[in-house]
Amino acid sequence: MDWRSTVLTVLVVVLVVAVGYLAYRVNQPVQVRVTVTSPVTTTVTTYITTTATAPASTSTVTTTASVVSTVTATTTATVTSTSVSTVTSVTTTITTPPRQVRIASLDPACSQIIFTLGLGDEVVLLDTYSRQILTYFNVTIPPNATILTSIWPAPSIEAVVNASPTVICYDLGFYGPSTLASFSSIGIPIIIINGTADRTFQQIETDAYLVAKALGAPERGLKVASWMSTVINSVTSKVSGLSKPTVLFMDWSNPIYAPSNLTFIGYEIGVAGGLDVVNTTVPWPTLTPSQVLVYDPDYIIASDFMGNCSATLAAIMQIPGINYTKAVREGHVYVLGNLATSLVEEPGPLSVYGAEVIAAILHPEAFGLSSVPQCISSEWVLSTFKPTLPG
Repeated sequence: MDWRSTVLTVLVVVLVVAVGYLAYRVNQPVQVRVTVTSPVTTTVTTYITTTATAPASTSTVTTTASVVSTVTATTTATVTSTSVSTVTSVTTTITTPPRQVRIASLDPACSQIIFTLGLGDEVVLLDTYSRQILTYFNVTIPPNATILTSIWPAPSIEAVVNASPTVICYDLGFYGPSTLASFSSIGIPIIIINGTADRTFQQIETDAYLVAKALGAPERGLKVASWMSTVINSVTSKVSGLSKPTVLFMDWSNPIYAPSNLTFIGYEIGVAGGLDVVNTTVPWPTLTPSQVLVYDPDYIIASDFMGNCSATLAAIMQIPGINYTKAVREGHVYVLGNLATSLVEEPGPLSVYGAEVIAAILHPEAFGLSSVPQCISSEWVLSTFKPTLPG
């Protein structure tokens, strides 16, 4: 215990004695609860019993004492009267400046949460994919932050250690438990989120609150959850009551790699007013051309897996029999550009805009659009939806 802790302990004792004197003057048995709270240390609670006779009135006594230049203690004693009144509680809160936090964010799910919480200035390490999506939102990345250029199958432990973080955000859904064991061995506190394994917006909100609480700012987690709900409610209200077209989301064409309705993407399609047509028990099945014909989706939406919209469209059209699907016959084949793909495929707070993009493709009239481009460029997403981080 250092000299500041000693001073704080003495202060609490003095305040307890003062409260005991107050209780003695009003001569009624009461229970006084004294709580010392520090956002970066611990909470200590002490119970004291004394006697008092209550006056026929209600009053509040507040005292403030300066401990040192950086520590302030505030005590509030409330005396409440009916026929017999009691001092119900005395709470002493001592606030000390929080230690500087240095955050290592190991993947986009973590980074989306940290920056939407407004804690981006504390980041000392993040990956290149996180920087890419955040740049679209005009987010300023700390200039001295280490950028991981590769995070699969695991980020460099040496690079993380060299960044000297005080805490690591770890996406268990992306990296799994084996990599977690390796990072646990370096002795730096780790915040573990489901991240990539999240399948609903509610689970993402839980992740955001978990991170916020671990970093001492739970109210920011609640704010992010509220912001997400506002965006999603806006989307669902627009598509409510409309028909639900079937959708095949394609992440590769040879072989055909598609998420089922058990995945986060399948969930997003449902939120957007559609129905993921792939109903297998495997989250990410490989489909045959014949299966695609049987599914006969109303819409085909694909990530830009060829790195170029025209090349991706050409690859899709080479799938045997694809011309017979309703999606192709009615011109409902769309390729998501870089930003749209990240918003749809990476579970995080910004995924609310991924659902909005899908909803606009399926129901353009609900968003006041006469048409939607076949290639969903980043510029179109930014100009159409004007996405922002929570204020």
